[in-house]
Amino acid sequence: MKNKIPWDLVISKLREEVSPEQEIILNEWLNADDNRQLFQQLTLVWENIQKKVSVYEPDIEYYWKELSARIQRNSTDNKKEKRLLRFTLNPLLRIAAVISILLITTFFIAYYIGKNNSKNQPQYLTYSTLNSKSVFFLPDSTEVWLHNNTSLTYNYNKKLKCREADIVGEAYFKVKPDAKKPFFVASNGVMVKVHRTQFNVNAYPNSEKVLVSLYEGSISMSVNDKNIFLVPGEEGIFDIKSKEISVIKGDVEFAKIWTKDKIRFENKSLREVCKYLSKWYGIKFDIDPAITDDQSFTFTFRGQSLDEVVGIMTRIQSFNYHINEENKTVQIIKK
Repeated sequence: MKNKIPWDLVISKLREEVSPEQEIILNEWLNADDNRQLFQQLTLVWENIQKKVSVYEPDIEYYWKELSARIQRNSTDNKKEKRLLRFTLNPLLRIAAVISILLITTFFIAYYIGKNNSKNQPQYLTYSTLNSKSVFFLPDSTEVWLHNNTSLTYNYNKKLKCREADIVGEAYFKVKPDAKKPFFVASNGVMVKVHRTQFNVNAYPNSEKVLVSLYEGSISMSVNDKNIFLVPGEEGIFDIKSKEISVIKGDVEFAKIWTKDKIRFENKSLREVCKYLSKWYGIKFDIDPAITDDQSFTFTFRGQSLDEVVGIMTRIQSFNYHINEENKTVQIIKK
């Protein structure tokens, strides 16, 4: 191992998934020659690349071929590798040229390990959010927005003839077309088959329904032996208790409003504004029935904190409010 880079161990260490046994082997390699310096610089490369992970669309096949060729050359001529490392002023220069490209996204690390170990088992990626929204690019370049408290698991085994994602929470998809590999989304017993399309899936654990809103393209929803097709502007609803599935004409613009960077309210009532804020923040509004809707609101919302926005609203219409972060509710009470 002295003259050969232990890629599996290095990658596991960068991903913080190294076992105690692997740690011992890796430390033996680190203590030889200039390997520790090499690893430190690889770590710097990795940290810099992590900052760009959510906005890059990689060509996995191309970069895998590049890496395979480099590893093949290194493994067939260890002496040549050693001379190359000593020749460069910085031992990382040649390696970083490949690694800095290959480590653009965390999923590629897992992809490489799967290839290097010649495993045929499915490989999975998990993305998640807590109290924030994030956008990710899957290995196939599909764009996915995740709402608050949402997790997505993606099966990216290239040998499969399909792409599979499991969602808990809410996500908006812009699926990359691939006629040879259909895209499937599973959630709470519902399977959505996707064609080239944009759609929103709302499937939080405490919800009684799964709501799929189709913005563009076409999809089908299936539960057991029941199957329905949606066209743009429609929403598919699955009732978790009754196991019934149905299609309605829906407000798909509202369904995806949470992915926008701002909302413009024009002469909207209190309850209309709260409807949008509820979608944006993933929180429920409990409005006192004594409060009327005769006051209109006109303002632009650009992602300020919930407390700031509701505070601004109290200057337009007089009311008291209380935010319960634990129960994710906002009580609006008449003064």
